[in-house]
Amino acid sequence: MIVHYVYQDPRGYGYNKKMKYKVPKIGTRTDKGKWLNAFINWFFVPNKDHDYHWKTAKNKINLKTTVFNINNNKAALVGFFKNLKKLKQHHFEGEVFNAVLWLPEKKEAA
Repeated sequence: MIVHYVYQDPRGYGYNKKMKYKVPKIGTRTDKGKWLNAFINWFFVPNKDHDYHWKTAKNKINLKTTVFNINNNKAALVGFFKNLKKLKQHHFEGEVFNAVLWLPEKKEAA
């Protein structure tokens, strides 16, 4: 499966580059493989109901006792996925994938 996304220049010069990332096939025999496949199915499968139109939203992803707040765009999620693949198996032992799309409350002007 190939994920298409737009890389935005962090310096803010308006440079946007169309990128693609080929998601590798991951086995489901280990807890790490099950967790990573659930991540792929939740965020990268196009028929799912995940909505990328909320620009101010954050994805809260739980792993053990850590809560990751990832921006709601594909570039951030692909980068996070690449880093997750580098973790050792013992970080995923007994873990079940859990993610929530969180919308921050709007602050009204005084």
